[in-house]
Amino acid sequence: MAMTSCKECKAQVSRKAKKCPQCGVDNPGVTAKDYIIGSVAVVIVLTALVSFFSDGDPEERAGGTVKAVTDLDQAEAQRAKEEACNTDLQCWGEENWSAATNRCTKAIERLAEYEVKWTDSYPDTKLSRRDWLNEEEGTLSYYGDRVQFSNGYGAFQNYVYRCDYDPKTQSVLNLELEPGRI
Repeated sequence: MAMTSCKECKAQVSRKAKKCPQCGVDNPGVTAKDYIIGSVAVVIVLTALVSFFSDGDPEERAGGTVKAVTDLDQAEAQRAKEEACNTDLQCWGEENWSAATNRCTKAIERLAEYEVKWTDSYPDTKLSRRDWLNEEEGTLSYYGDRVQFSNGYGAFQNYVYRCDYDPKTQSVLNLELEPGRI
């Protein structure tokens, strides 16, 4: 156990003592010098962390020149990405799947004479398949079989549906239903 002199009465006390047994002063083994050393250490660690996690290139901080991507270049890259997605059925279908599910579900429910029951679950969604309705226009056809309609007596029957959807106007173009499963 390391011993030191009390900062008030100079009696020998442990460095870890909370109170001096002679004079009762708090933290008798801690001096102003200890506080300064601790504060300097904290400042050094914080400075190192800030410089390590800061944004920016070391070249930029040193005054070097780094070519920045302009907003125009970013907008052009985004436009090219969107155009590529618009011609890819997988990408275009997935991008518009959520809005199509919402609108097609409501349109299907409006066709029910009595009750509607959806039988989809997490891996099986309401719109499980897709195809181009018109590739040039970017319109899609979504298919599914996760709905049941009840008859007047309360019995439910499975139905297959096709929902034609226009992503540009975000509207249902056509809806076809027939009894059965895919």
